[in-house]
Amino acid sequence: MKTSVSEAARVLKVSDRTLQRWVKEKRIPAPTPGIVDGFLSKYWTEGEMGLLRKYRDEFYWGKGIDRRTGKRAKQRKK
Repeated sequence: MKTSVSEAARVLKVSDRTLQRWVKEKRIPAPTPGIVDGFLSKYWTEGEMGLLRKYRDEFYWGKGIDRRTGKRAKQRKK
């Protein structure tokens, strides 16, 4: 099964921008580009999603400091 970037973000409970940053920093594999119905689509396979889940569980602590209040943002539940 193929998982798009937005679907992966929803499954992992992180933002699209977080996934894009991780790819840019080469922390996770880049999604595979392909043509679907004449449109360019990028996706991860189930095996790659396992790597994304593993990275998130080991290194992602949730959101940092709320810029408006200066307090720590709510952490994601495991």
